[in-house]
Amino acid sequence: MADLEVQAALAQARQSASAASYDIQKLPEDSIERQALHNLITAVDSLIQALDTE
Repeated sequence: MADLEVQAALAQARQSASAASYDIQKLPEDSIERQALHNLITAVDSLIQALDTE
């Protein structure tokens, strides 16, 4: 049962990260905020992948 909960949480995390990435693309291309948020989403994606392989 715990595995199903983890998979559901990972799916939700992927969906949220994807939505955030889409929203980040709406920011001005040369903004510091866009770059910072892009770096944060990249880190979140890496964490999701790491958890998904366990």
